[in-house]
Amino acid sequence: MQMKLLTAAAMLAAVGLGTLVSCGEAPSTHMGPDGNGVSLRNLADTPVAIDKDEQPRRLIQGTLVPTPSDTRSRHYLLRERKALNGTIIAVLREERGERVAYSRVEVDCQRRLFHVLGVGSSRAKVEVTRAYDGPLRSIEGLPLRQELAAFVCERSKTPLAPAPSSRI
Repeated sequence: MQMKLLTAAAMLAAVGLGTLVSCGEAPSTHMGPDGNGVSLRNLADTPVAIDKDEQPRRLIQGTLVPTPSDTRSRHYLLRERKALNGTIIAVLREERGERVAYSRVEVDCQRRLFHVLGVGSSRAKVEVTRAYDGPLRSIEGLPLRQELAAFVCERSKTPLAPAPSSRI
């Protein structure tokens, strides 16, 4: 019985690896302007974004995120889930003009940390690509990331800790 389980697990792993390799999307390494991470503010301006008319016409079933710091783009929260380590993994869609891009981010609501896990031209691609954004790091001084983190944390019913200067 144990051998059958191991064989089945090996077959599933091989099929999963084949799916990842066959999708043709190499890991993404879109760096921000400072060379330290992915810039979500300008993701729709990068080669990862595509024109809206290149995507199948589907109703966006996401929630518009209020982002006063980025009035040129519209950001949608498509999905969020709690990871085993307590952080929140979220899939976001950014629209700017006729361009659209997706990102998968991780938010640590208790410690006010954020980083980008993946970027892509579709929701499916963003789930399997990786973006080098470094480790989870502070959202202080990054208004767009603060707005996105606050919204993601609120939606997941995990309050974002107060900013350090407002702690008593």
